[in-house]
Amino acid sequence: MLSPADSERVRAAVAKAESGLTAEIVPCVFEQSSPYPESIWAGAGAGMSLAVAALFLLDMFHPLWMQLSQLILWVPAAGLLGAALGRWCGPVQRALIGGRRMEEAVARRAKEVYFDRGIANTAGRDGVLIFASLLERRVVVLADETVRAKVPAAAWDATVVAMTTLAAEGRVADGLCAAVVKAAAALSAAGFAGKPASGNELGDEPITGDGQ
Repeated sequence: MLSPADSERVRAAVAKAESGLTAEIVPCVFEQSSPYPESIWAGAGAGMSLAVAALFLLDMFHPLWMQLSQLILWVPAAGLLGAALGRWCGPVQRALIGGRRMEEAVARRAKEVYFDRGIANTAGRDGVLIFASLLERRVVVLADETVRAKVPAAAWDATVVAMTTLAAEGRVADGLCAAVVKAAAALSAAGFAGKPASGNELGDEPITGDGQ
């Protein structure tokens, strides 16, 4: 997901952005926000259902050229194929999971990272998490109370667009760097420009995870 060189580029982007801010930015990217076991079972069920339907239609319109005892083996094979697609094929996963379920999973995972990594515990209550989840193609920006009081939610739209656009092209590190720049611009415009007051409490390294 992020090579050592990619991580260093993102770290440098954060350090540069924070050098002129009183707030702190934490970029984070996960492969996915949940294991989504239901996509495997749904894929298996869909595969077997399609196989049964295909055999039924074939028997209706064309004589079967093999014994049913042999053809029926296509059903579990189709189930295995469907399960594999539901586990490893992004477009199929997204179709089986559904938008609402993905939204909920991404929001929950972002909050977990936000609190587990202490972003809500800085002295100035000025931490900002940029959370990107690749499978779901979603980005969430979570800001602590001092930032929320000054930066409207719509100000993060450019941050989200910067990340999603480049990540869709496979340029995850570029997307994180661009998102950091956009977030820094929003913070600066809201009055967070200046020398950091509480030091680099959250560090500059990007956070990564697989979501399993």
